[in-house]
Amino acid sequence: MSTVSIPKVYPAHFKPDFSATREWLKQHWQEHVGKWVVLDGNRLIGEGDDPRPIVAAARVEGVTAPFVEFIRDESEPFMGGWY
Repeated sequence: MSTVSIPKVYPAHFKPDFSATREWLKQHWQEHVGKWVVLDGNRLIGEGDDPRPIVAAARVEGVTAPFVEFIRDESEPFMGGWY
């Protein structure tokens, strides 16, 4: 009977702090409704209809953990359910 070797898993030592990002979103979300935004802390890297090229550009800049968010208009009530 052969044994299967399971690789050892190590805990991640990187824990991103998104507090600056959350503050930026609170202050600027109205300017970007209906768009994807990519942030590095409180710095806007870019916005658009597709976040993938913006994330790729962020990685080229050396951003290790870009924050990606679709901005919805929170002022209108959610209307879900059956017709």
